[in-house]
Amino acid sequence: MKRLLRFALIGIVLLAQTSCFKENDFIYKKTVVEFQATVVTSLAVGKTYPLLAIKNGAGTQTTQVNLVGAQRNNDEVIKFSVDKDNTTAIEGVHYNLKGGTFTIPAKSSFGNCAVDILTGAAPTGTTKTVDLVLTLEGNGSDIAPNENYKKVGYRISF
Repeated sequence: MKRLLRFALIGIVLLAQTSCFKENDFIYKKTVVEFQATVVTSLAVGKTYPLLAIKNGAGTQTTQVNLVGAQRNNDEVIKFSVDKDNTTAIEGVHYNLKGGTFTIPAKSSFGNCAVDILTGAAPTGTTKTVDLVLTLEGNGSDIAPNENYKKVGYRISF
């Protein structure tokens, strides 16, 4: 009988302990954008972004951009730019930006960032590749780039 009473007492204490845990509802209130390729692709060695391999003259390359946060009732125009410090490709020779903006449609969580890869001249020297690194900038007001996934790179081979 004493043993049964001891088990019942332990059971009551355990149930009482678990009912006192504070519930943690994590709500992400900030809305950000991120490159899907950066989320799912391994980072390049020594870089904070992946380098996607493409051929010279590959044409229009689109990369999905995710809207992380509540969907919007209106279209959102998102800006992107070239990371000059990490880019060795030359605009107008190896690529064109297509305006540097793209749209995430209303009631959607995805947009497509596009860049044209041109048939450009091979770089001089022994290097047979150039890199193009894109950086998300957000919409300029309430949508910011996700710091961990805001860059994606293209390694253009000749």
